[in-house]
Amino acid sequence: MGNRPNKQHRSNLLSSLFNKKKDNTGENNTDKNLLEHYSASLAMYHPDLIIVLSPNGEILSQNRGSINEFLGYTPIESIDHKASLSKKDYHQLKSTFYKALKGETNRLEMTLLNKSKETLHTNLTFIPIKQLNGSTEGVYIIVRDNTTHQQTLEELELNKSHLEHAQQIAKIGSWEYVIDDDEISCSDYTYDIFGLDKSHSKVSMDTPFEFIHPDDDEKARKMVENAIEKGTSYVSKFRIFHGKTNEIRYLRVQAEVMWKNNKPYKLVGVVRDYTTQKLLEKQMDESKQNTRQLLDHLIIGFWLKEYDTGKVEYVSKGAEEILQYPLDKLYNEPIIWQNMVHKSDKEEVIEKQNLLTEGKSLSLKYQINCGDGTTKWIYDQTLPWFNDEGQLTHYFGMLADVTGEIEMQEQLKHFATHDTLTALPNQRSLYEKVDYLCKDESSTKFALFYLDLDRFQLINDSLGYQIGDEVLKKVASRLLSALPDGGYLARISSNDFIVLFEDYPSKEFIFNLAERIIEAIEEPVTVDGYEMHVTTSIGISFFPEDGENKLTLIESAHAALFHAKQLGKNNYQLYSFTRDITSYKKYILEKDMRKAIEKEEFEIYYQPQVATSTGVIQGAEALIRWNHEEWGMVSPGEFIPLAEENHLIHQIGDWVIENVCKQIRTWIDKGYTTRPISINVSPIRFMKKGLVEYVADLLTKYDVPAKYLELEITEGSLLKSEKNVLNTLDGLRDLGIKIAIDDFGTGFASLTYLREFNADTIKIDQVFVQNITEENKKDTAIISSVLHLAKGMDMKVIAEGVEEYEQLNFLKQKECDEIQGYLFSKPVSLDIFEQMLETGYIKPTKPKVNKLPEDERRSFYRLSFPTPALGEMTIIEVNEKKVNLGSAQVLVEDIGLGGLKILSSLKLPVNSTIKLTFNIELMGEKFLLDGLLVWKDEAKRDTFHYGIEFNISEHEEDRLAGVINKMSVLLRLNHTIPDTNFINQNPYTYIQKNNT
Repeated sequence: MGNRPNKQHRSNLLSSLFNKKKDNTGENNTDKNLLEHYSASLAMYHPDLIIVLSPNGEILSQNRGSINEFLGYTPIESIDHKASLSKKDYHQLKSTFYKALKGETNRLEMTLLNKSKETLHTNLTFIPIKQLNGSTEGVYIIVRDNTTHQQTLEELELNKSHLEHAQQIAKIGSWEYVIDDDEISCSDYTYDIFGLDKSHSKVSMDTPFEFIHPDDDEKARKMVENAIEKGTSYVSKFRIFHGKTNEIRYLRVQAEVMWKNNKPYKLVGVVRDYTTQKLLEKQMDESKQNTRQLLDHLIIGFWLKEYDTGKVEYVSKGAEEILQYPLDKLYNEPIIWQNMVHKSDKEEVIEKQNLLTEGKSLSLKYQINCGDGTTKWIYDQTLPWFNDEGQLTHYFGMLADVTGEIEMQEQLKHFATHDTLTALPNQRSLYEKVDYLCKDESSTKFALFYLDLDRFQLINDSLGYQIGDEVLKKVASRLLSALPDGGYLARISSNDFIVLFEDYPSKEFIFNLAERIIEAIEEPVTVDGYEMHVTTSIGISFFPEDGENKLTLIESAHAALFHAKQLGKNNYQLYSFTRDITSYKKYILEKDMRKAIEKEEFEIYYQPQVATSTGVIQGAEALIRWNHEEWGMVSPGEFIPLAEENHLIHQIGDWVIENVCKQIRTWIDKGYTTRPISINVSPIRFMKKGLVEYVADLLTKYDVPAKYLELEITEGSLLKSEKNVLNTLDGLRDLGIKIAIDDFGTGFASLTYLREFNADTIKIDQVFVQNITEENKKDTAIISSVLHLAKGMDMKVIAEGVEEYEQLNFLKQKECDEIQGYLFSKPVSLDIFEQMLETGYIKPTKPKVNKLPEDERRSFYRLSFPTPALGEMTIIEVNEKKVNLGSAQVLVEDIGLGGLKILSSLKLPVNSTIKLTFNIELMGEKFLLDGLLVWKDEAKRDTFHYGIEFNISEHEEDRLAGVINKMSVLLRLNHTIPDTNFINQNPYTYIQKNNT
C-alpha cells in the first residue's frame, strides 16, 4: 500500500488530534494546520450554504456557490439582498446577527423571494467566530432550504383538514384501538358521532359501549371480543343513545385487525352514522305500505314490472277489476298482458312501447279483451324507471277504464257532426268534407248541389212543424236513394241540403243527376193522411272553376239556386259563367265587387225630383253606379242583388249614406240652394242593428241638418220584419229623417200597415205610371186612388218613371206633388246635377228613345226590317282571352254589309275588349257574323239599342250582300220575306219576357 497511511492510522491521528491536551504555551503548529484543514473540509462539503460574515456584515467567504445562486441569480449579478426581505424579517435578521457578534448562537426561520418571485422557506443558524481570547471576529450563517419540508408539512395539515371535513360530510369517523393499552385514538368526528367530549382524558373500549342500545350490546361486544382474541375483522350495525342529545342514532362500524408477533395488537376502523338513511327507509316502508293500501282501494289499476325479466312486482286490485283477471295470473303469467290487447290496436301499442326504452313515457287509449270475454277501452300511461346510474330498471304503469267516456265521445261526435232529425251529416261535417276535397291533391274535381225545397214554409205554417219534420225525413230518404255510389248528402238548415259528387265522368252526368233528384222529390209525399206535392230547386257549382274553397263554392251554388228560384222554381241552374252572357256578366261582377269596394270604384248619380206643375227641383234620389273597367257603367239593378247575396250590401249602403251626407255638407258650404236627397236603403240593412246610430253619427260628423236626408224603404220590406223595421223607422224619424215608401203598389201591404207606418212620402211605382193611357182604366184608377189616399193622410206623392207628356198631363190633373223620370231628367253625374241646382228648375223633354246615332256616316246601305228578326248573340273574346259562352236572344232591327242594329235587355259596354258573334237566319241561309259594339242608346223598359260593326271575311260579305239585295227587292214589291224568323209582337214585351 506504499507510504499511504491505513485506516487505523488515520483514526488514531484524528483521535489524538481532537483529544490532545492543550498546554499553557499554545498548540503545535502542525496539529493546528491539520485542524484548519479539517474545518475547511467540513465547510466545503457541508450540504447547506455556509456564509462567513465580518463584524460589519461583509461576506468574507461562501461555500458551494454563493447566496446569489441560492436565490437563483448568477454569481456576478449584483443584487440588493435587503430588497428580498420584508421590513420585519430584515430587522429580525439584523438583530440575530448582532446577537451572534456578542457570542450567542441562534436559529432563525425566514422566508425569502428568489429571482422568480417564488417563496423559499429557510432555516438560518448564526454561529459566532471567536478567537482564543474570547473576542468575536465574525459570524458563520448556515442557510438551509426547508421549502420542500415546509410544503410537505402544509400538505399534511391540509390533508388532515380535508379528511376531517370529508368525515363530517360523509358522517364517517376513524379510530384506532391498541389492545394492550386498552386505548382508542379517535378522529374529531368520531367524538361527534358518539356525543363524546373531545377533552375526555382517555377513551377505552368500554367507553363506546356506555352508549350502545341495550338490545344491541351483546351482539356488538361479541364481535369486538372475537376481533381481540381471534383477530377476526368485522362489520357491525347497532344503535346508540347520543351522549349529548340522548337521541337514538344508527351506526355502522367496520374494523380490520392488525397483527404483531403473531397476535392481534391493534384494531383500525371507521364508524358511520346512517341515521338519516335509516329513518328515510322506515318512512319509505311506511309510505309504500300506505300507498299500496291507497292504490288497492282505487278503481284505477297500477302495476310495476322489471325491465330485464318482465317480472311483475306489483299489481293493484283496481287492475284486477279492470282487466278481469285474478291477481295471481297477472303476477305469474306476464304473457297475459300482451295477449289482452285488441288485435286492431296491437301494432300501435307495441310500436309505442318501444319508445319506453328511449326514456319516453307512453300515453294512449286502446281496446283490450278482458278475462270475462268483454271488450273495454282503457287509458294506459306507462313511465320508464331509471336508477341512480341512469339504467332502465322498471316500468311503472297506470290503467283506467274509459269505455263509457269513449262511447259518450262517439255519441257526442255523432251529434256534433250529424243532423238529429235526418241523421245526415250536418254543416260542420260538410265543411270538413269540402275542406278535405279542396286540399286533397288527388281530388281533381267535384260538383256541389245546393237544394232548397220550394215553398216548404207553407207546410210548416199550415200543417205544423211535426208534419214538416216527417216530410224532411222522407225527402232525405229519397235523396239518398237517388244518389249513385260515391255521392255525399248533408242537411245544413231547415230545408236546405247539399250534395257532393266526386270525379264525375262528365257534366252531362251531373245534369242528369240533378234532373233525377228533381223527379224523385216531385213524387207525392203522404204524412198522417196528408198528400203533399213537394218540389226542389237546385244550384250547382263546380270545383275548381267556380271556387277553390268551401265558402266560395257554397256561395256560388247558392247564387245559382237563387237564380233557379227566380226562374220559377223546380229546376236547376249552374253557377258557371259559361252558360250564357247574363251569367258571365254576373260572375264577373261578383268576382270584382269586393275589389271595387276597397278601391271605391262606385260613384253616385242624382235623379232630380221636380214639382209637377212648375218643374222646380224639390230634391233628388241618390243612385249608386259602378264604373266597371270591362262592363262600363253598371246600374244598381244589376249589382245590388249580388251584393245582397254576398253579404256586401251593408258596406255599399253605408258608403252611399256617408257620401251623400258629405256632399250635402259641401253644397251647404258652397252656398247652393240645398234640397233633400233620398236614398234607397236595402231591406236587409233595416234588419241589421245600428242603422239609427250610424246615421246619427254621420249627421253629427258632417254637421248636416236631418231635414236634408230622406230614406226610402220598399213596401215589401214592412212584411219581412214588422216590429224591427218599425222600431228602426221610429228611431230615424226621431232624428228628423224623412221616410218614403218606394215602389208603392207592387207589394202586399194592407191599409193597416200604411196607417201604422206614418211615412212622409209615397212613391208610385213606374209600372203603373207607364201604363197610363185612356184605354187602361185600371192603372189610372189605382193611381187616382193612391193620390186621393195620400192627400187624406197628409203624405207627399212622387210618381216614378214618367217618360211621356200624356203621363205628365194626367198626373197634373190628379195633383201629384212631384215627378221623377226621364221626361225631366235621367240620373246624372254630380257636376251636371250641381248645374241643375244652380238653375233651380228643369223643362220636360221627350226622351230620344228611337233616335239613331248619325246614320249619315254609314259606309254601307242598311236594310230595315218591317218587324225585328230573332237572332242569337254570343261573346267569344274578352280582353283578348277566348271564352265560350252560351247565347242570348236579341232582336235584329236592320242589317247591312258593315253591321247591324239590335234590341236587347242586356247591359253591355261599348268598348273594343268584347268581341261578339251573331247567329241569324235570313231567307233560309244561316250566318255567323263577328263584330264589335260601336254605339248604344237607351230604349224603353230597360232595353237598349246597340250598333254593331262587322269584322267578316270577303266571302261571307258577298254571301250576305246577295241575301240583302233579295230582301230589298221583296220589300219594295211589298212581298213577304220567306224563311226568316220575324217577331210579330211588341218587341219590348218579347225581350223582357224571354230574357228574365
